[in-house]
Amino acid sequence: MRKIVKGAAIGIGALVLSTLAIQASDIVRGLESSLSGSLSETVSVCGSGATLIQLAGGSLCVDNFEASVGDACSQKNIDNAQATTNNLLEKSCVPVSKAEVMPWRFVSLTEAQQLCARVGKRLPTASEWYKFSLALNNQDSCVISENQPKNTGSADCKTEAGLYDLVGNVWEWVDGSVVDGRYGDRDLPEAGYVKLVDNNGVVLETDANPQAAFGNDYAWTNKSGVYGMIRGGFYGGKDDSGIFTQNLAVPFDLRTNGLGFRCVKGV
Repeated sequence: MRKIVKGAAIGIGALVLSTLAIQASDIVRGLESSLSGSLSETVSVCGSGATLIQLAGGSLCVDNFEASVGDACSQKNIDNAQATTNNLLEKSCVPVSKAEVMPWRFVSLTEAQQLCARVGKRLPTASEWYKFSLALNNQDSCVISENQPKNTGSADCKTEAGLYDLVGNVWEWVDGSVVDGRYGDRDLPEAGYVKLVDNNGVVLETDANPQAAFGNDYAWTNKSGVYGMIRGGFYGGKDDSGIFTQNLAVPFDLRTNGLGFRCVKGV
C-alpha cells in the first residue's frame, strides 16, 4: 500500500468513462446542494452534527465530520491503537461528529463498526461514500500535503451540503470487503491510476500513468487475500488523494495515524 504504508503508511447510476474526457470537477459542480435535505428537515431527522442526504436508494443521515472522541471517553488523544482499545472497554465512550477536534485515528474496521453502532449508526458503503462525495467541489483546499492530520473542519474542504474532509486528512473506512482481488462478482484490475470506475465509484480499469479525468487518483489492489476498503486519501497523500482514490487491499485490523472513519444512518 503505497502512501498509507509510508505514512504509518460520474454520473450517478452510470459508468464513468475516461474516453468521455469529462473532468470530475465539472460533474461535481453540477450536483451541488441537490444531495441535501432542508436544514429543518435535517435537524429533526438526523440530529446535530449530521446532514440529510437524498440518494437514489433512499435518504441517509451523514455525519458532517470525520468521527472524533466523545466527552465520556477517558482516552481523548488517540495517538496509538491501545488508546482505541481502552476506549472501547468503556460503554459510555462513543464517537461524535464535531468541528475543530482531532479525528479518531488508529481504529480498525471492526472497531469503527462497533463505535458507529454505539450511536445507532454504521459505516457507509463504498457506493454511498462515493455518491455523497461527488458534491465536493474544492479539493484543492483539502488536507493532502501535511505531515499530520488537522482538526476536523479546519480546512475549506466540504460539499455544498456541509460534509467536511471527505478527501484527505484521514482515510475513511467503508463497509465492504475484497476477496482474492474480487469485489462482488467481478475481478478488480491491478493497482494503478484510476482510468474507469463503476456507478459505485469502485475502480474498473487502471493505467500506469496519471489520468486527469479522474484527478490523478490512485487505486491499490491485491490479487491474494481478504481485505477491507478505505477511500479518499490522507493528509500526506497529495495527488493520490481524491474522490476516486481507493485502497482495496487494507487488512481489517490496520490501525494508523492516517486512518479514521465517518458514521451514517439510514432513514
